[in-house]
Amino acid sequence: MPIYEFRCTQCGNVQEFLLTGSSEQIEMKCGACQGDELERVLSRVSFAMGSSGGQEASASVTTKSCGPGKSCATIDLPGHTK
Repeated sequence: MPIYEFRCTQCGNVQEFLLTGSSEQIEMKCGACQGDELERVLSRVSFAMGSSGGQEASASVTTKSCGPGKSCATIDLPGHTK
């Protein structure tokens, strides 16, 4: 059951939606302004690295402008080499 985050394009509010099945229909509206224009956003992640003694590591996200009114994100995962 994945949880997805969406940002309202009208007020900027970010909220989560739990999607439990492909046949389920949920109302996708902003909880703050009731707007129905939502865009999916990339969620931050965190995980435990099993081979490093259980230390928790998190990804870093770099956001930059990629056009008028648009942004792009790059994810750097721990242990990832470029």
